Amino acid sequence: MRRAAGAPLIAAAALAQVTWAPKFEVGGAFPNLVLLVVVGVTWTLGARAGMIWACIGGVLLDLTSSGAVGPHALALLAGAYLIGFWTRNLEHASPVHIALTAAGSTVLYSAVLVLTAGLLGQPTPEAGVALQLTLAAAAYNAVLMPFAMELLRRLQALTHSAPQPS
Repeated sequence: MRRAAGAPLIAAAALAQVTWAPKFEVGGAFPNLVLLVVVGVTWTLGARAGMIWACIGGVLLDLTSSGAVGPHALALLAGAYLIGFWTRNLEHASPVHIALTAAGSTVLYSAVLVLTAGLLGQPTPEAGVALQLTLAAAAYNAVLMPFAMELLRRLQALTHSAPQPS
């Protein structure tokens, strides 16, 4: 995915995540659109690209939150790193692998956010509530990941078939 196409995509995902994604709440969780983009980019373009977009998307989410700048970026980086490690040790990826990495990245993302909130003295949910929300979000993101991958593949095809500027 070209940078020119990636920047509006990650910005739109961050904006949609903080504005309308909470309206699609299921079991207390709502889709993490930036995480879905990072997972998809990491699978299609590699760990390096995934980590770059994780930083950008994380900073955008941090700027829209009331907390410090950094926790979302750190949490998304951890997920992109996990996927990069997974892809290095896998010969053929299946939709199940991709969905599982979305779920695993969601769990890691949530754990990093709760940990950093605690370290920064910000309020954190009780352990049982945090676990319930994390598992609901992991399932939600795993279900949405195949659709996100298809969207990313189509966007990638569009950007690769577009004429190059001279």
